[in-house]
Amino acid sequence: MKFLTIGIAVFCLAAGCASAPDETSVVGDYLSGRLAAGSNDIREAASSFEDVEAEGVEAKEVLRGAFFFKVASGDIEGAAALADKILANEEKEDDDLARLTIAARDLKHGKYAAARDALAAKAEVEYFSASMAILDAWAIAGEEGPEPALKALAKKDGDTFRGFHPLHQAFLFENAGLDDEARTAYQLALMTYGGVVGRDAYGAFLQRTGNIDEARAHYELLAQYPGLDRQVAKRGLERLAAGKTDKTWANVTPQKGAAVALYSFGSAILQQMADQRDAAQKAGFRVGDANYDMPLAFTRIALYLWPDFDHAQRLAGAILNAYGDNERAIDMLKKIPKSSAFYEQAQIDIAGGLMGLGREAEAEKVLRAAARSGKSQEARLNYANLLAGQGRHREAVAVYGKLIDTLSEDPPEDSWRFFVGRAASLMELGQWPPAEKDLERAVEIAPKEPTALNYLGYSWAERGENLDKAFDLIEQAVAIKPNSGAFIDSLGWAHYQRGDYKEAVGHLEHAASLEPADPTITDHLGDVYWRLGRKIEARYEWKRVLELEPSDKLRDSVEKKLEEGLPEESA
Repeated sequence: MKFLTIGIAVFCLAAGCASAPDETSVVGDYLSGRLAAGSNDIREAASSFEDVEAEGVEAKEVLRGAFFFKVASGDIEGAAALADKILANEEKEDDDLARLTIAARDLKHGKYAAARDALAAKAEVEYFSASMAILDAWAIAGEEGPEPALKALAKKDGDTFRGFHPLHQAFLFENAGLDDEARTAYQLALMTYGGVVGRDAYGAFLQRTGNIDEARAHYELLAQYPGLDRQVAKRGLERLAAGKTDKTWANVTPQKGAAVALYSFGSAILQQMADQRDAAQKAGFRVGDANYDMPLAFTRIALYLWPDFDHAQRLAGAILNAYGDNERAIDMLKKIPKSSAFYEQAQIDIAGGLMGLGREAEAEKVLRAAARSGKSQEARLNYANLLAGQGRHREAVAVYGKLIDTLSEDPPEDSWRFFVGRAASLMELGQWPPAEKDLERAVEIAPKEPTALNYLGYSWAERGENLDKAFDLIEQAVAIKPNSGAFIDSLGWAHYQRGDYKEAVGHLEHAASLEPADPTITDHLGDVYWRLGRKIEARYEWKRVLELEPSDKLRDSVEKKLEEGLPEESA
């Protein structure tokens, strides 16, 4: 018990405990909090750190842990109470988020002067200082009106990163009745960091101000891009056709404006993290599990200020799903109404959460309903992918076919996914000629998409057909994504199919080092070892395949090879 006693003594010295709480309970809760934090279990971490803090332990690490995970779990009022304690300490480390949380609490309750006091200190991190400048402007707007807020924001341009300012200037100009200035600011937001919120708000502004043709042109341009922009465009065009006006972005309140700022910074931090991980992977570094705590914290505060903010609901749901907190992700995503541009995406993400919980029948029901609405290509695609994943390839081919039938003669580049999906199911059904046509069409639509290039190249290599063209396509894919284990495996397998085993083995070993849990890559490595006469190593790799949850077809093939080896090569 010495370890436990020493641990509690440290806590009490740091916090000035009058009497030590029960040591087993406290240390257990503290360690539970650390473990939960390490595994991204946000709610459990918040609960465990809170239990430690409730026991009277106020060591800096405990207090900050309890505070942070209260924010990340959505308990902003509780977090703000702990933030007051953090700022009362003489050693004010990592207090930017504490100040931001207190300011958000005061903004929420209309205490604008108090919010400004919390935002007055200089932040240590740029995205905090930039977000605080915008929140300060909204506090001024609540206290004095939009014109003083605009002046304050203009003064901050030289002090903080200002790429996020134009969108908020547009809101404030419109609140002040200065539509021409608002229009200019919206257009500047489109060229800076207004993000999808800016593009959404600008389309609604054009419609509200009677510029219907410009609004339609704006949405038609957005519809050419994948992802959230296309969803916003689709809903915007539907509103125009129905003669309805979106009033979401009219008369933006200080609470909504602050929520947009926090969501925008959270989203930007998330994108920066994703870009850094991608760059690290491309450079050959191994990256661990992603940590999205700070983007989640910003998004949670945004939702505290504006509970119905669908952009933030979507992002919070996506992060919770990524963390495996599927139940709470589903609860969050269910709040997104049918009127939102993100409703159909929410249904897809709800289905993903249900799949994560092992509730496949419910996930299928959700996706089938979304697909049958006839409105969402993404819902249909996900439904087809689910059917294919269940081995229901004839049904999947039918759904992929309906998707493909909706395409124009000049389809968007991301529609390559429909053709590759159908081709994969067709091959499972033994229908190679139509599958080959689909793969060739995918490459024709998206000639720089590495997955399409690799899929066609690998399929030809697997069949021993068009090997020169196969090499060309696979090498293009590898050049685009040089650290993809799947693509390097394809390159090695193409060499294998040519009988060039010495060249193949290096590529296949490299692929296996990048994707050590992939049964197909491991199987290929076993095959090339066998052909090189390294039969002990070959059998070792084949045995590993059986431990990696292979498909039934691959399992049967490997079990046969373990019994008989590979057949002799023909002349």
